[in-house]
Amino acid sequence: MLEGLRIEGHRDLNFEAERFLFSCEELPHEIALNQGSDLVILACKSYDVAHMAQQATTFLKSDGIAFALSNGLGHVETLARTLGPERVLAASTTHGAFMQADGPTRWAGFGALSLATTPLGPSSAQVAKVAGLLNDAQLNAVVESDPTALIWNKVMLNVAINPLAALGGLKNGELLEPDLFASCMMVYREASAVAIMERADVPDEHEFEQRLRTVLEQTRENTCSMLQDVKAGRRTEIEALNQAVVERAEHHGLAAPINQMLASLVRACHP
Repeated sequence: MLEGLRIEGHRDLNFEAERFLFSCEELPHEIALNQGSDLVILACKSYDVAHMAQQATTFLKSDGIAFALSNGLGHVETLARTLGPERVLAASTTHGAFMQADGPTRWAGFGALSLATTPLGPSSAQVAKVAGLLNDAQLNAVVESDPTALIWNKVMLNVAINPLAALGGLKNGELLEPDLFASCMMVYREASAVAIMERADVPDEHEFEQRLRTVLEQTRENTCSMLQDVKAGRRTEIEALNQAVVERAEHHGLAAPINQMLASLVRACHP
């Protein structure tokens, strides 16, 4: 942010550095920021959510709202334990963006930003206010009624696509090859069984198959974030995705051997 922000792709945007107040943990922040934020958005990797939730306590107002746009399971619970459930929304996004090594940030795919409150969460009026703010920024915010389904619907796509693409070094569209697509569906079947035990209203197999094909077609040239992490030698989000499915399966007395195998193989690629 020291040099501002340039975005290209779905929209071309340019924001000067003066639009931002940049800080980092190694330096003290301005005292005026303490408990001064109506909304805190965690846009981080899944394994950083717990730490960033602690940071959010410094900035969030007593009646402020926070949500995480990280992949995987468990983030709503993590935020609720730290901030209190009345200040936490469930959220997921299908927008696609990535930072280029030399150049502006690439807004590669226009999607939606879905929000849902929980039984002990913010009121519908508060959620509508947040959605309105995001829509003013043309981020296509959608308010949904079922937070569990919201999270699981995104997770099932992630667990079916990301590890296979990462292990095979494949772009999303290459997973449409019949044998690979069948493997994606096998991963989904295990995850779906767990989601049902978690009382999530998830799509049936035919509906999910159509949704998966559509996503892979629309993102045919995309390199998923897990493959980007493997290529860069970074830690992946496998713990919050396939490994989390395995752990929740065990809690319900189910087995998820395909998810376990994928999680083990991806972890073997970690630095």
